[in-house]
Amino acid sequence: MVGSAKKHVDELLKLSSDERSEAAELLLRSLEDEADAEDPNAVAAAWVSEIEHRVDQNEAGIPAESVFSDARGRLKRS
Repeated sequence: MVGSAKKHVDELLKLSSDERSEAAELLLRSLEDEADAEDPNAVAAAWVSEIEHRVDQNEAGIPAESVFSDARGRLKRS
């Protein structure tokens, strides 16, 4: 972790669990806002595509273990 980031994390860890939870939520929202600001239509289209793909897999009767195995392989490659 970069020095300044570690310093901030160390300070955040001194907060109560409620305060840390609030800080974490704000940080996550900031990441979502950045992704949405880039191209919200592209994000929505990607989700539609993924949902359609999952529905097709489910209707085709592909075993869950096969789907999970494929997903694990993709994660290892990335």
